[in-house]
Amino acid sequence: MNRKTINKNTNIAELIEQNPEMNDVLYEYGLYCGDCYAAGYDTLEAGAMSHGLEEDEIEELIQELNKKVVKKK
Repeated sequence: MNRKTINKNTNIAELIEQNPEMNDVLYEYGLYCGDCYAAGYDTLEAGAMSHGLEEDEIEELIQELNKKVVKKK
């Protein structure tokens, strides 16, 4: 995941497993996915939509996650 771009189809559990610090960004958007069983099969888009985020907010979330990956390298 570190070398791939994060997108709306990224699996939440894989993202957190490979980049635990991403939980901080997810929390900022109201996604408390770290301990959620649904993270194992939810994509970022599906998880965000289930928590009431709009399309523009989802895009913003994905941009923030990708910025964090770039900083990490």
